[in-house]
Amino acid sequence: MRLMRAQFLLMAALLFPVTSWCQASKLAVIDFERAVIESVEGKKAAAKFNGKMDERTKDLQGLQKQLEDNQTKLRTGERALSDTVKADLTRQIDRLQTELTRKNEDAQKELEGLRQELLQPIAGFASQLLTAYCREQGYTVVVDISAPTTNVLYYNPANDITDAFVKRLDEEFAKAGPLPATAPATAAPPATAPPKKP
Repeated sequence: MRLMRAQFLLMAALLFPVTSWCQASKLAVIDFERAVIESVEGKKAAAKFNGKMDERTKDLQGLQKQLEDNQTKLRTGERALSDTVKADLTRQIDRLQTELTRKNEDAQKELEGLRQELLQPIAGFASQLLTAYCREQGYTVVVDISAPTTNVLYYNPANDITDAFVKRLDEEFAKAGPLPATAPATAAPPATAPPKKP
């Protein structure tokens, strides 16, 4: 009986610091990517990005249509067309395929660069603000659930601070004014950064 009581007391002593830490800790989760994209500035950036993507898509669709038309002509006129016309169509098809591949690769690079240019300043601003916001709210740990490699298997939606953070982010963007597209990601938000020590 004494052995069981001693083991129980030992277990209670070992568990107490963990329980005490959990009670003192304030945990939260955030979908940081969603916060950036759903902010006012994020929506403006997404609109610019989508506009440019639509332009590139139309360009590529025009080339794709030319390619398909030439392929159809070659296929349907296989017997009726002269060897010279068939050779010319084959050259046009090869040229269009090469051009389509190159333009597709160029568009992907351009859009990736544009996405970085538009979202990096917003994400940098949001990252700095998140640090200040978490300090103000007294969070000890905040987990980003937007990361594809996250190990979060479950979280209580009541601990999700994304919507509250988006609201705060929009307020700070309104104070700061529009961010330049080429601003560095480390730009600190005004009024919310922790005060500097003298």
